[in-house]
Amino acid sequence: MQFLNPAAFYLLGVIPIVVALHFLKLRRHTHLVPSIMLWLTTDEDRRANVPFQRLRNLLLPILQILFLLLVIFSAARPALRRPGFIPGRAILIVDNSASMLSAETGETRLNLAKRAAHKHIEEVATGGGMMLMVTSATESDNYIREAFTTDTAKLRSAIENIPQSHVPRNLRPVFDAASRYVESTQDKVFLISDNFENLPETSLSVHKIGVGSDAENIGIVRFSVEIVRDQYEVLVGIRNFTDTVRAVDVELAVENATFDSKTVSIPSKATKPVLFSGDPEGLVDKVIRVHLPTEDDFMLDNSAAAVLSDVSQFRILLVSDNQKSLLPALLEAYGEHVDLHEVVPADYVGTGNSEIAVFDGSTPAGREALGRSVGAAPGTHLIFINPGNNLPFIGEADGTVEDMAAPIHVIQTAEAHPLMTNVSLQDVRVLKSTSRTLPLLGHSLVETEKGALIWIAQAAGRQFLIFEFDAFNPEVSNFATTLPDAPLFVYQSLARFESGTATLRPLEFTDGQTRHAFRTGESVRITAIAEGATVHIEKPDKETVEGADSLFTETDQVGVYTLYADNRPLERFTVNLLDADTSALSHSATTTETDTSASIENGFQPMTQEVWRFPALLACIVLLLEWWFYHREGVPVTRRLGGATA
Repeated sequence: MQFLNPAAFYLLGVIPIVVALHFLKLRRHTHLVPSIMLWLTTDEDRRANVPFQRLRNLLLPILQILFLLLVIFSAARPALRRPGFIPGRAILIVDNSASMLSAETGETRLNLAKRAAHKHIEEVATGGGMMLMVTSATESDNYIREAFTTDTAKLRSAIENIPQSHVPRNLRPVFDAASRYVESTQDKVFLISDNFENLPETSLSVHKIGVGSDAENIGIVRFSVEIVRDQYEVLVGIRNFTDTVRAVDVELAVENATFDSKTVSIPSKATKPVLFSGDPEGLVDKVIRVHLPTEDDFMLDNSAAAVLSDVSQFRILLVSDNQKSLLPALLEAYGEHVDLHEVVPADYVGTGNSEIAVFDGSTPAGREALGRSVGAAPGTHLIFINPGNNLPFIGEADGTVEDMAAPIHVIQTAEAHPLMTNVSLQDVRVLKSTSRTLPLLGHSLVETEKGALIWIAQAAGRQFLIFEFDAFNPEVSNFATTLPDAPLFVYQSLARFESGTATLRPLEFTDGQTRHAFRTGESVRITAIAEGATVHIEKPDKETVEGADSLFTETDQVGVYTLYADNRPLERFTVNLLDADTSALSHSATTTETDTSASIENGFQPMTQEVWRFPALLACIVLLLEWWFYHREGVPVTRRLGGATA
């Protein structure tokens, strides 16, 4: 029940005045009489014939107070909210992504969303039932928390059991799932969330219910741990999302034991880099953690961790007899851990244990070696330079190759691809190249008016990078001398391939990503496990997940994971949030359902029914009752005795 005019309750101050007036005594005049004995007898007889005399003295003020209470209650305009009704079915989607763990006024946004969901199922009834869905779910736990039902008890229980998640919000999968259950225009979809910005395009008519308010946060948005030139380097990017300058303590810990600390001042809405470095002795294979011991509204991004991995040799095989190529020097400059082995095409017999094999087909002998590259070890990633018709993983059905002799210019690059991050190759000029129709597994990175100039492919766990021209010969192209873009592109490609040689690696390479450190919601590919071995992963909450295949998707918690093979710990890896959009804690003010007129027309808008007439009617009945009791009591009679009035 609610009151549309709560100011009427100020009239309750009248009741003490009525009570005070009742207890006021009348002033009677004093008269001398010869005797009162006759009056005493008469008065005793009268009292004996009137039972409950004291009660009758209190009944009138009680009725008067009750009358005033009913009048005031009626003036406050009490109203009841009746559930609306949906002729079809309703889908209630509750956002349980990472930002919903923001704590406001002692409770999280997720708890506020659960409360709003409870209220919604009380205010809206459906003819076809209501389904409960969440926005974040692991592969073993789908988005549906409760199938269509009209049992509100089941819905309430499902709402209370909505799990927390550390995964950034991604509404596309849940919207796609919800669209499969919408059968008619009478079905309605409701989204309870803290933010309605950048919603994916969908044919669903989504009615928004907002929760949350402004929140203040300081969080870690970038994090990397690596060994560089015999020194460990921990680089942390801390962003101040508040409106004031903040001094922040940054603590570095090794296996949860404090190792170092710094204090930095971060301007408002700015990101501050913090670097820790030193001797890595005794720290290899240990969990390095950075923590911000500060109290804010979002604790999930106040720490980040990674396993400090030793730099192992990166074995690269270069098969080439091209004396004009600048590639060998470029490969050796990638890092001190590079072990470059060069062979001429005639001496090539296999890739051996190399992580990357580069085949330069710019000479006839080089193109002949390309044909023998089909025997490369399964775990070796391949780079082909000017391969012509000799690509071993492409059949004749995938299209013919044409030689292009005219000067060729770049017209487009795949800027969104990780390999093209901060790389601009628009000024590359090529005198001679080849053109082919890309296979289905190919993805163009650099496009010319003649076709793909540089493209990438992936098949059977192996990655391929193809240059359709003699890229590192300055007499054919200015690619190798385009600084710093060409070396950056090559090094980002090598880093992608190097990350693909690890036991644990991401599906999509991200520049600057630390080995064995992933982000929440990111899938992890598990490789180099002995065939037949039993694999399982222990999550930070000690829950064990069986590794049914080589892809682990349940990275829904921030913390340290352990990979076991045959119950033997094999590798540890970490999962961090590292999402600036989530840490910003943006919110949309609480809104009613969109298109209110349509909501009322379709009958699910909760109805407000005023009930002031009922207390007003009771007040009239009480007033009549009070009037009847007052007149039934009678008026005092004046008696005369001995000429005196008493």
